Amino acid sequence: MMEGYIKLSRKFFSNDMWNEARTFSSCEAWLDLIQSARFEATPRMESIGGREVSYTRGQYPASIRFLSKRWHWSERRVRTFLAFLKRENMITLSKEQGMNIITLVKYNDYNGNPTDTASDTSNDTMSDTNIIQEINDLRSQVTQLMTQLSTQRVTQPPKEAEKRHTGDTKQIKEKNIIKETTTNVVAKKDAAKAATLSRKESFYQSLVPYVGQYPKEMIRAFFNYWSELNKSETKMRYELEKTWELPRRLATWASREKVPSKTDVGIVLKDNSPEKYKKGW
Repeated sequence: MMEGYIKLSRKFFSNDMWNEARTFSSCEAWLDLIQSARFEATPRMESIGGREVSYTRGQYPASIRFLSKRWHWSERRVRTFLAFLKRENMITLSKEQGMNIITLVKYNDYNGNPTDTASDTSNDTMSDTNIIQEINDLRSQVTQLMTQLSTQRVTQPPKEAEKRHTGDTKQIKEKNIIKETTTNVVAKKDAAKAATLSRKESFYQSLVPYVGQYPKEMIRAFFNYWSELNKSETKMRYELEKTWELPRRLATWASREKVPSKTDVGIVLKDNSPEKYKKGW
């Protein structure tokens, strides 16, 4: 038999194929226990059925009735299956908190080192925080420009009092025309810049869903390149393209940079069949 591991993204369990109504096989039930057990190393306190239940990494609080509905099994079949897993030293069962707590004996074999996981989670959280901060900065810039634009419209400089002399009146009118023209030009430029920054923020937001698929450094480099403004600051580089499909552009960028798609933290499986564990699990 071939040795090694299969990395299975946790997004698999959100797929319609997994969630379709069906009677689970024993293998599917075992895999469901693995993906349902708490992944984080920190304990969790949760109110279940009116009881405060505490559980930690590799544990899953679930009643026989709940698993029966989840797997479309009879309660008797659930008890028999759990007894089998317990007998094969694949799980332990505890009811000390008044709730059935299932503990996967070798949970770390499926999910790696919890210390490494915590570090990766911390780094991802910091990077996500930086992205949110950049988005907020863009919003702040747009708000400031819109405020300046509104202020300029409200506080237009008053026209100079017209003098009775015909020559002076003509000069005053010409000055007013120049001032009004200049003010309008500045206002239009500020409005265009504000609109561009708003679109830039939208462009940034459109990239956020791809952070889990590609490295954050690549996404940021992609954004910096394609969001570069033209001289008049009214268009971004990507807006000057005749065609634009974001997923294809990202894939092409990743291919040219030789950047592999980022693999989500997932479940590592050797053999998900319970029968595999009859010897040396």
